[in-house]
Amino acid sequence: MKLLSRKNNPWLLVACALSASYTAHAQAPADTAAWPAYRKDVIAAVFNKINKSHFAPRQLDDAYAADVWKRYIATLDPNRCIFLQEDIQQLSAFQSTIDDEIKSSGTGFFDAAMAIYTQRIHEVQALCEQTLAKPFDFTVKETVLAERKNAPYPAGKKEQADLWRKLLKYHTLRNYMEMQDSAAKGKPDAALEAKAREKVGKWYADFFRQNTRGQAVNDKFFQYIGDAAMEVDPHTMYTAPQALTLNDMLNKRYFGLGIELGVKEADFFVKRMLPGGSAYRSGEVKENDLILAISDHQGQMKDIAGVPPTEVAAMIRGEKGTPVKLRLKQPGAQPRNVTVTREEIIDKENRAKSAVIERDGKRFGYIWLPVFYTDDTPTKQNGACNDVAREVEKLKQEEVEGIVMDLRGNGGGALDEVVRMGYCFVPEGPMSWLRGKDKVDRYNSPATPPLYDGPLTVLVDEGSASASEIFAAAMQDRKRALVIGTSSTFGKGTAQTNINLGKMGDVAKGTADISYGSMRLTVQKFYRVTGESTQLKGVRPDIVLQDRMSRESVMEKDYPSAMVCDTMKLLPFTPETFTFDFNKVVETARKRVAKESAFAAVAAGAQQLEQLNSRAVVLDLPSFYQRYTQTARLEQQIKDAKQGSGENILRVTLPVDRSVHPSLLKADNSPATTEFLRKTAKDIYLVETVKIMEDMVGNKISQ
Repeated sequence: MKLLSRKNNPWLLVACALSASYTAHAQAPADTAAWPAYRKDVIAAVFNKINKSHFAPRQLDDAYAADVWKRYIATLDPNRCIFLQEDIQQLSAFQSTIDDEIKSSGTGFFDAAMAIYTQRIHEVQALCEQTLAKPFDFTVKETVLAERKNAPYPAGKKEQADLWRKLLKYHTLRNYMEMQDSAAKGKPDAALEAKAREKVGKWYADFFRQNTRGQAVNDKFFQYIGDAAMEVDPHTMYTAPQALTLNDMLNKRYFGLGIELGVKEADFFVKRMLPGGSAYRSGEVKENDLILAISDHQGQMKDIAGVPPTEVAAMIRGEKGTPVKLRLKQPGAQPRNVTVTREEIIDKENRAKSAVIERDGKRFGYIWLPVFYTDDTPTKQNGACNDVAREVEKLKQEEVEGIVMDLRGNGGGALDEVVRMGYCFVPEGPMSWLRGKDKVDRYNSPATPPLYDGPLTVLVDEGSASASEIFAAAMQDRKRALVIGTSSTFGKGTAQTNINLGKMGDVAKGTADISYGSMRLTVQKFYRVTGESTQLKGVRPDIVLQDRMSRESVMEKDYPSAMVCDTMKLLPFTPETFTFDFNKVVETARKRVAKESAFAAVAAGAQQLEQLNSRAVVLDLPSFYQRYTQTARLEQQIKDAKQGSGENILRVTLPVDRSVHPSLLKADNSPATTEFLRKTAKDIYLVETVKIMEDMVGNKISQ
């Protein structure tokens, strides 16, 4: 097998969707009196850089001002329970002036919003403490809308007090259900009510402490600038100076568990686990686990709902070899406590894996690639491209009749890796075009015969973004593979660069460096080899299995500030020729998918959950218990439906590397590998993909 070396010129990072940007090293001013001038300098630095270097900077006009206004109000009060209608009316005067303020580095809207917010946050803090000081009456039938992002603001303080009472009662009931033994079946328990209410009180105490401390106004300012930047486009991001808890992330080495946190409302969940991490290898932590509590450095369990993400990340990390306890909860299941040891996590351990799938006497290869990682060591031989090439060689030795390339949840990575990876499957030819403000570059797969030229499918979902979309689009446009998955991929067709903002100090004059933070700035746009951008539209599969894999997922089209999809006139290219009857295979698969009961069950369950969560919650104990158990039942049904049974379970084994002497081979029975094989075998979407590959093999056409 030939390993491709990476050139010495810098590689371009095709950023994962909505990932964190780099942070600066110098500090913001410690002198409170210096902050007004500093804020003006931050605004000037950020928007000067946007206007100068952004691929297509948005016009700062009244429409932009209204969008920034709306986003920041939602950032301050996402559940519409802090501000009153009169506050919103007063602040609405700024809806058409924020653009002018930004142009002059003004902070009028921010100052006005913070003055009102600071007053209201102290008022609702007192209201919250008073309400939680006495028990709730769980026999009273009353309702509250729990998800209030589109609800009206309270008309006055009386309405606000009633709303907070109901919301606090809702959160207490929710904790009551999670803490109660399932055998109790929603029975009244005064001691448990007090414990649940105490838990809510601790959560809100942390919330108010964060929002009333001295640094809070500075934090809110940096959030404001971040919101203003994201209204230029969703991937132009601002990061405050010296976010110390992120520095080790940027170095890609830290001591932790190897989990990627997801955030929904005030809840944290396990979005993804790094295969090299101790959480993954433990077999006790699962994707989509809701994280209810984490032990602090004294070993005491601390509820984390509402705690800032940087603090949650800091709680997870610590000294190498030390344990961290987590209270986790799978949808529809009871909470459980697990203990995992902190270890060094290196992102490059998040590597490609392969397996051999046997079904109906045929053998197919499966390659899972979670990210397009690169290798920064001197040899530069262990990036995603060469790792995938190694897995392809193993699968060829196993004489598989087709290969599935699984890019579900792959948020992107290095452009260099995805382009070079083309040599695994296609001859020399275009993989993508990258357009900047001043030039257009063509990226070709290497001039070397492909490692594998047999049947190929690419499996994607709405989480497949950026570099994943480049690969899937190239395989689809060059007629090398069938793309299978959700109705479209994420839709991120832009590339970003990281920029530090600030001023260099002068040692001779005794002046220190000044940091204004850092930015992740959109500077380029990707285009398919056909000339169409993957931006916004993403890649639409040839065969759609499901609309979305998760009802919580967010895609590019969900962001109002997303850049448009456009086309360029490009040089023609010669596509490959399918070795099977494309129309027959696709039509057969579409008919089979339409009849698949598991897919229908997942879609129906997701729709029912959406409808259930959009309705007001009844706050007496029997009604709440009924809703709680109904939600848990639907979540469990969806989870069960996504796991195959009977004939829809695949026989999956690890490929054998025949380049290694048999006496040197060791069986991999680690928890991570066992879980990988188990999940692969019961994946209903992979089962259908294998059926499609059977059709590709069975419907060959003469060349």
